[in-house]
Amino acid sequence: MTSWLNGQVCDQISCFDRGLSYGDGHFTTIKVANGQCCLLVQHLSRLSDANERLSMPEMDLFALQGQLINIAKEKLHGVIKVLITRGQGPRGYSSKDCKSANILVSVSDFPNTYATLANDGLSLGISTVALGINPLTAGLKHLNRLEQVLIKQEIDAKHWFDAVVLDCQGFVVETNMANLFWVTDSTIYTPDLSVAGVCGVMRARLLELLEATDYRVEIVRAEITHLMAADEVFCCNSLMEVVPVIKIAQQSFAQGAVCADLQIQMKSELSSEQ
Repeated sequence: MTSWLNGQVCDQISCFDRGLSYGDGHFTTIKVANGQCCLLVQHLSRLSDANERLSMPEMDLFALQGQLINIAKEKLHGVIKVLITRGQGPRGYSSKDCKSANILVSVSDFPNTYATLANDGLSLGISTVALGINPLTAGLKHLNRLEQVLIKQEIDAKHWFDAVVLDCQGFVVETNMANLFWVTDSTIYTPDLSVAGVCGVMRARLLELLEATDYRVEIVRAEITHLMAADEVFCCNSLMEVVPVIKIAQQSFAQGAVCADLQIQMKSELSSEQ
């Protein structure tokens, strides 16, 4: 793995960085295919939105874009992670004296486990670890990931690949690594992420694609029984793209036409970017 700090090759960061001290920052994870950053415009938009919502110091995202393009040309296939922190500051929570953000970029190999998911689908458990509710940070891919760490501990202990995650009021939010969609009676549902969860880049793109179809789409606060009664379930993120869910707990699901159609559309779109 190779990493850069503010454009310079570096594998160290100050112990006083607020990302380490307070989780004060955010990140995005980009798929590199054939030397191109997939959905790069959407990833940069995510970073810009998070910067604004968290009132981060100004930074040159145009320069970052150039760096990402050059890294992708060298890597060809892999994963780029962009992590932004508020940088160093004095002791305490106040950010008023933080003038310069830190931009950490790292590149790694593409996970082998993702290679067959699009065809084979995946099985999910149902996590007993509930997400807290906070509209101020909902949707952001911020650095406070302890809930996800605890969920992953349960996933590993129970030998699942991933798990459906609920919020503390019992509503479906996402999986630990992806956004969820399901289809019931020709209506496509996806969880409302206004109080918990991550608004993924791929989720946003799928919603845009679905707007141009005849499908009815509803963003909902739904209990697990609603999800389990679905005719078709699929999930998505920027690395594995669109993947059918074939089982949740003991309930099996058929691979459906909606997922297959979106897989084709995304494959075509991503190929045209390259």
